Amino acid sequence: METSSPTFHQPLLGLRFGRTPGGDLHRVPYLLIPIAKVRCERTAGEQAAYWAGILPATWSFMLAARARGLGAAWTTMHLPYEREMAEIIGDPYEKTTQVALIPVAHTIGVDFRRAPRQPVESVTHWDHW
Repeated sequence: METSSPTFHQPLLGLRFGRTPGGDLHRVPYLLIPIAKVRCERTAGEQAAYWAGILPATWSFMLAARARGLGAAWTTMHLPYEREMAEIIGDPYEKTTQVALIPVAHTIGVDFRRAPRQPVESVTHWDHW
């Protein structure tokens, strides 16, 4: 069992996220929690505009991290405990919404490949559902 403190140079790839509660998350040196400045309790139509603001910014952060040799993984595993997390980090829960929990660290190698996906024809529809 590893007992050393994580360092910024610990690799991200090979860690297990989501297989067990928290997985190897405790080994990741940096965790980013993007937070929107308002509580998201809106209608479906209003939510589209709400999420359209913070999601691209968060994704851009992840791309910038990758360009600098860092890996990042979008997770939401902590959201069932958002209120408790807000208390831990000093986030005013009633006034904000946590969007994700993004571990950030150096990766092992650069042998990245596309994730398995369904053929585009099976998920694209024209003039019908």
